[in-house]
Amino acid sequence: MNNNDFDPSKVIPERYEETTTTTPYPVYGTGNGAKPRYDGKGSEFGLVHRDLGPGYCMFDVDRMSATIEVGLELKRENECFVEYRHRPGDIAFIAMFEVKAHKTEFSLDALNPKKSVSSARLKMAQLMDCRLFVVYGNGGKQPFEFYEIDTTSGDYQVVGTLSYAPEEKQAAVKAFWNEVLGIKR
Repeated sequence: MNNNDFDPSKVIPERYEETTTTTPYPVYGTGNGAKPRYDGKGSEFGLVHRDLGPGYCMFDVDRMSATIEVGLELKRENECFVEYRHRPGDIAFIAMFEVKAHKTEFSLDALNPKKSVSSARLKMAQLMDCRLFVVYGNGGKQPFEFYEIDTTSGDYQVVGTLSYAPEEKQAAVKAFWNEVLGIKR
């Protein structure tokens, strides 16, 4: 098959059924049709995103380097996720999330467009034509405080804080994504 003939709808199921696959790790299944996580890993933010259900596609770039005029390498304390959607014959990038494990005087530099890594992240979002968020966790866990960076000016604003009780997690995450962030399927 040549790349021009690739149709993601033919190879990527819209929903994943709960599985009976056995792995040496605990499987993170959501019961909502989203792809399970089979390796027993994943940050809380990455797992939270699975609770949105199918159609909210995201990949992380925390273990690779991206080069766009400036080198950008993210470490475990900082994770970067890119949310995207399948479009007929294309992929649309929706948002990039830089997730910081802690909010410190140093991690606040992520909001400063004059810092090298921040300007590289801003350039990346501009090139992908997507929204840009910096998210601060509490030791990498919720509550998560979201800041949106204006990809034209580099200015930022506080968008809101995502927190939830375990039994309300899926509903709270979906409501936050749809109503606070304005990101819908």
